[in-house]
Amino acid sequence: MSTKQLIENDIDAFDKFGSITRTLFVIGGIFSFISFILFFFDTHYFYFSYLTTYMFFLTLTLGAMFIVLLQYLTTAGWSVVIRRVPEVLMRNIPLMLVLFIPIIFGMHDLYHWTHLDAVAHDHLLQIKRPWLNQVFFFIRIILYFFIWSWISKTFFKKSVLQDETGDHQLTLDLERSASYSMILFALTLTFAAVDLVMSITPHWYSTIFGVYIFAGAVLIAFSVTSLMYMYLRRKNLLKDIVTVEHYHDLGKLIYGFNIFWSYIAFCQFFLIWYASVPEETDFYLKHFEGSWTFVTILLCVGHFGIPFVFFISRWLKRHLVYHACMVLWICFMHFVDLYWIIIPNVAPDGLDIHFMDITLFIGFSCIYFAMFFKNLNKVCLIPKKDPRLSESLNFVNF
Repeated sequence: MSTKQLIENDIDAFDKFGSITRTLFVIGGIFSFISFILFFFDTHYFYFSYLTTYMFFLTLTLGAMFIVLLQYLTTAGWSVVIRRVPEVLMRNIPLMLVLFIPIIFGMHDLYHWTHLDAVAHDHLLQIKRPWLNQVFFFIRIILYFFIWSWISKTFFKKSVLQDETGDHQLTLDLERSASYSMILFALTLTFAAVDLVMSITPHWYSTIFGVYIFAGAVLIAFSVTSLMYMYLRRKNLLKDIVTVEHYHDLGKLIYGFNIFWSYIAFCQFFLIWYASVPEETDFYLKHFEGSWTFVTILLCVGHFGIPFVFFISRWLKRHLVYHACMVLWICFMHFVDLYWIIIPNVAPDGLDIHFMDITLFIGFSCIYFAMFFKNLNKVCLIPKKDPRLSESLNFVNF
């Protein structure tokens, strides 16, 4: 099939997602309403469960942003046809800003450092008070979302504009912008991880916690990107454009970042445990309490061991059904990882799964992907006039 025919097929893909968008909005609304009802039964737990789900989708959105920035920064050619999904995923930043509002109302439940009486009797919290105070916290959150919104809007807008104009200068502009945008991305993601998650336990600190969250974010973003293109393939879209060769490379990146996550997770634990500083080891002691020990073992085996052994083969990465099952498993493990980090603060005695954990995740995910498909419906499924498109269409692994 010629390049012209491939592009024509892509244009024919417009307005294919109206039905799934409406369905997801309806399901998301129903489960969100159920979660709202459950909120009144256990308000305190609700906010921790909400933050866990929120961080799952925030890391997915930011991980997608990293993928876009990385492709422009490295001037990658093979990945042009798989760039549109991460671009649309990162356009959910405004949605994540709106969905941050419940966390504002739950700050007193989530963050111990917002209790002024507790700070008054805690020397360490008094030392950290110039950073951990609500006014400065909100200023930082606004700054993070402003930078993320600017990056996502700039790169998405120019990429879509190139579909219309074919101006290759837009690619050169974005390649230059990717350098300083990547620095801003790295700084904001690191501090956001500290503010939103690590400050739940304000006595604990880790100098590589931001990298730990980053590794999970990129891993989940590559996994969801691969799944989304498989979904499009099942709808007979892009079947001859996004080929097994692209899935193979996505599989290699997923495998590599899973190893990277495992390395950072182990380094963080090993250094803290070996140093045996009470303020630092207390975090892991809480996560080894009761049935949380089994969740820790599950993460070691499920997040590292299973993908390491069962996704290493070239053949397995190219077998799309197996590939899809493995990345779904990795997505589940990413959620378990965030659950393991956050929930022990409200359930210290052991694993305590609530029905609202399920309703929140379903409601959140349906609304998130409804917005994703709504935005995807407005653009071509590939950057059809990117100067490196031909390289991507003819990409072959060696």
